[in-house]
Amino acid sequence: MALEGTIKEFGLADILQLISLQKKGGVLSVHQSGMSATITFYKGQIIYAVSSRRDETEKVGRLLITAGKLTEKEIDEALHLQEKTGDKIGKILVTSGFISKEDLKEALQTQIKDVVFQILRWKEGGYRFDIQDIEYDKEYETPVPTDFVLMEGIRMLDEWPYIEGIIPSDSIIFSQCYKSEETERLFSSLSTNEIEVFNLINGQRDIKEIVGLTQFSEFEVYKILATLQVSGLISSTSLSTRVGEATAGEREEKRRLWIAVQIAILSFTVSFILILMPIKEMLRIHEILAASEMLKIRTAQKELSYIHRAIHYYFLIYSMGMDRVAGTQDDLF
Repeated sequence: MALEGTIKEFGLADILQLISLQKKGGVLSVHQSGMSATITFYKGQIIYAVSSRRDETEKVGRLLITAGKLTEKEIDEALHLQEKTGDKIGKILVTSGFISKEDLKEALQTQIKDVVFQILRWKEGGYRFDIQDIEYDKEYETPVPTDFVLMEGIRMLDEWPYIEGIIPSDSIIFSQCYKSEETERLFSSLSTNEIEVFNLINGQRDIKEIVGLTQFSEFEVYKILATLQVSGLISSTSLSTRVGEATAGEREEKRRLWIAVQIAILSFTVSFILILMPIKEMLRIHEILAASEMLKIRTAQKELSYIHRAIHYYFLIYSMGMDRVAGTQDDLF
């Protein structure tokens, strides 16, 4: 049995609440314009969540590496073992002694909140909930109450417009501001998490990179960055290069498209006129053009006539003047 529909018709928050109230088990699949997410439920509680933006290995592994509880080498070893056993990466990391069960549970819970917050922001797309019996590894996974995750997600949604107003893009690059007495005072009041994010800001990393380097959720990183910017401890310097290149490429593509559209419109207009205009009208155009040429010739002839008369008049006046001068000279001598 499956429950499916569009997000516009039935919001994801309502879907999550319905699954929680009825204590259903199964898999909720959500998709929107190339992105997707999957949430697994056990008796109405969430035991696993993954998004196409970050798979389990990337997100959980990155969280643990950033927290100093795992190394890149250990991740590689765990992936090699996964190819042989087919077990989940989390279980392999624990059974191999790389991390503790508590470390894994904390990282998985962070990932669950991250995925739920992501899909709650979607306004379009579709969903499908397949009801089925779900088994999970009770030793390595702990169900998270859906109500708790949903409340956290709604709280994040309430704060998100303010944060997004300060940080509208994940491609912004921040730089640390020069320290003064005021910034020193503000810096001393930062929490451990805020200091950790602050230390990742170097004038080269964009927000997307910073999110990937922390063990925090995307929302928590955005909130910390907004706080640091409002406090004057950091300032936005530019957009990442990849965005600048993409923007320039988009502008060039739009320019070429506009030229092509103009040419197409002009060609269509001329073709339309030639096809639909009667032959008589075409002949009239030739007549009009011929008349226009004749008018130009006549105008030129008139102008030449005026010039000819002016020259003749000039010589007439000039010759009369010379005769008067000659007569005066004769009288003197």
